[in-house]
Amino acid sequence: MPHDTQPAGSRTKRFVWLAVGIAVFGLAWTAGWHFIADRIETRLPLTLQQLAGPQAQADCANAEVRGYPFRFGLFCDRISYDNQRSGLRAQGGALRSAAQFYRPNHIVSELDGPFSFSGQAGEGRIDWRSLQSSLRLTRRGLDRGSLDSQSISIDVDSTALSSRLGLRAERLAAHARRNDLDADIAVYAEGVQSTLSDQVAFDRLTLEATLPGQAALLDAPIRGPQGAFDVRSHRILIEIDDSTSLEISGPFQVDEARLISGDINVTVRNQENLAELIGRMDPQYAEIVGNIAPMLGAFDTVAGDDAITVPLTIRRNAVSIGFIPLGRLPAF
Repeated sequence: MPHDTQPAGSRTKRFVWLAVGIAVFGLAWTAGWHFIADRIETRLPLTLQQLAGPQAQADCANAEVRGYPFRFGLFCDRISYDNQRSGLRAQGGALRSAAQFYRPNHIVSELDGPFSFSGQAGEGRIDWRSLQSSLRLTRRGLDRGSLDSQSISIDVDSTALSSRLGLRAERLAAHARRNDLDADIAVYAEGVQSTLSDQVAFDRLTLEATLPGQAALLDAPIRGPQGAFDVRSHRILIEIDDSTSLEISGPFQVDEARLISGDINVTVRNQENLAELIGRMDPQYAEIVGNIAPMLGAFDTVAGDDAITVPLTIRRNAVSIGFIPLGRLPAF
């Protein structure tokens, strides 16, 4: 019958050394975690300054690193941003974030509302039931990021708008990523309502586009496009209901004066209902819609479906079908 010939004292020593090793590792891990957490808190003001850019300040009030033992997460009571050069100011609620120790560049976070902002062009307020984000960072800035919100409301008052804009959505998600030298963006919304008209509501909104050569937009500090830029619109889709929709696709350019030029395809389902709705939303579009609606069928390029697809030419906001002028897009 087999039996253990190893002395009991030898087994005891092994258990003792194992326990000592675990204790030493635990102490070293604890000391290392708190050292890194302290470094994050110490370097936070400099990091925020780099993200904010010159002549701007960003703040994370009462910042604290939490998540011991396997995570690092930045918590603060509120966030704020102040850009003296542009006059832009913004403030949000409490921030909670976390990153696994083995993947510190992948950060998930949650932000409390409301988020308010003001600048030379106007002011606004955004609030939500929940707002979560997922960010993958590089040395340059953002590699890819996603935002997902539930029950979000957006109110904007700007000199660029004919009236105060209010939007409500059951869900709003936004995504951005680097694609070599390009930047890919996507926005999805469900259950959208607008204060432009009590009767304006959309089942779904979809925007999928690429900005060629604009990957630097995701560098820190993140900023908007400078000067003229191109857009490859894969799909801009407004679904009013099951039978009514508007889809736009094709490349276009935005010049330094923010005027649009391009050759795009517009696909319309239930054009009568859509024309009436757009006319109610903004009188500036009523002329273009009124000119397009009666002639859409004659220019349909895709036969055999329940939609009408027409090519539109835009030259510095002037819209035409072939040589027939239709009107001008409002400036933005």
